[in-house]
Amino acid sequence: MTMAKLTTPAQTAEALSVPERLLLLCVAAGIDFKHAKIAERFATEAVVKGLITLDTGGQLTLTDRGRAVLRTMLPDL
Repeated sequence: MTMAKLTTPAQTAEALSVPERLLLLCVAAGIDFKHAKIAERFATEAVVKGLITLDTGGQLTLTDRGRAVLRTMLPDL
């Protein structure tokens, strides 16, 4: 059995595609990612990567890891 490779938030941010980065920004801002023309598969991938999750109300929200990656992407904010 192989173990998953752990990465730092900076490594994760660097590896994200443009749509994945936009998705994190949309989720953080409370914007429906579909309005930004981001495909649902990117949301699924972000869930699998542990960056976003569905809250009890069914809304996408950033996980702690997702917030750390977003802070790495936007260090001056």
